Amino acid sequence: MGHDRCNATAFAALLAMLLIAAPASAEMYVCTDATGRTITSDRPPRECANLPVREMRADGSVRRVIEPPLTEEQRRERAEKARREYEAKETRRSQARRDIALMETYATEEEIEVMRQSTLAGRQAVIERSKLRLKEFEAERTRLANEAEFYANRKLPHKLERAMESNKALMQAEQRVIGEMQADMTRINGRFDAELQRFRELVVAGARPLLRTSEGASR
Repeated sequence: MGHDRCNATAFAALLAMLLIAAPASAEMYVCTDATGRTITSDRPPRECANLPVREMRADGSVRRVIEPPLTEEQRRERAEKARREYEAKETRRSQARRDIALMETYATEEEIEVMRQSTLAGRQAVIERSKLRLKEFEAERTRLANEAEFYANRKLPHKLERAMESNKALMQAEQRVIGEMQADMTRINGRFDAELQRFRELVVAGARPLLRTSEGASR
């Protein structure tokens, strides 16, 4: 400890003499290398190209610290950190916008459920129409199959073959529509579940829905 104090005192004395000897407007650059040796110069020392360099004022105070150039790995790490911070900031902004929209859209949890059922009803109506068409196609398929029985062990007429292929394609199309609507209803339920949960969290946290007139306009 005593040795360190001696070194610090000696460095301070040396720096003071250099500053006194230099013109008032002169700049002094100081750095400390890996061995602990202090290097001073009237310009950034070459020996400290990869070390922090202190630019000193005439009164001995530090004007600024010149950091060494970043390594390739440091640049990558800094860029990655900046990217993560930017993405986190954008995520927070996006969430804030969604929260505002949520509180502007719904006044109560009941309104969320009403909107859920209204949205699902449209998809369910599509499913019911497709099911009705499927029944019609199934009846047609039965009729075509009965007709095909007359041609047992014989080649079916081209017209009958085309009708059966068309019937099969139409049934598959309706089945796809039903599957897509059911998948869409699952996504809709997931979205409204998430909105309901977030609405509750915001209300518990003190947020209040936007006040609206009886006509539904905001005020």
